[in-house]
Amino acid sequence: MMGRLFSATATAAAATIALYGIAGATSTMGTMHAASAATVHLTAQHHSGQAGTAVLTQKGSNVVVRLTMSGLPAGVAEPAHIHPGTCAKLNPAPRYPLTNATNGTTTTTIHNVRLASLLGGKYAINVHNAHTLSIYVACGDIK
Repeated sequence: MMGRLFSATATAAAATIALYGIAGATSTMGTMHAASAATVHLTAQHHSGQAGTAVLTQKGSNVVVRLTMSGLPAGVAEPAHIHPGTCAKLNPAPRYPLTNATNGTTTTTIHNVRLASLLGGKYAINVHNAHTLSIYVACGDIK
């Protein structure tokens, strides 16, 4: 009887340790997901043929946005912004201006912003036509 009781106690203890180990792993993974970087894929809008990626990286209290585009007209500076909303339903008032995309790349530092506050589909990055700002040439939801 004593052997069975000891065996049952040891099994329960092992299960408890395993459970806390799994919970700890989940917690660590959740922390890792608190993201220090995110990649946003920008797809062409209005048959522009322009697409690219934006890499958002947390650097201290700032977020650095590196935008790399293809299909932009040579030598033309196209405005880029982070807007509230999604590409499907974008608020036309930009929340964070980005440096104009010229020759396919731009890097902007957004001060005093947490990447976590941008993630989750609440914001989108879009690039405007240089001549007609109401025409978006590329857009990607920040997820």
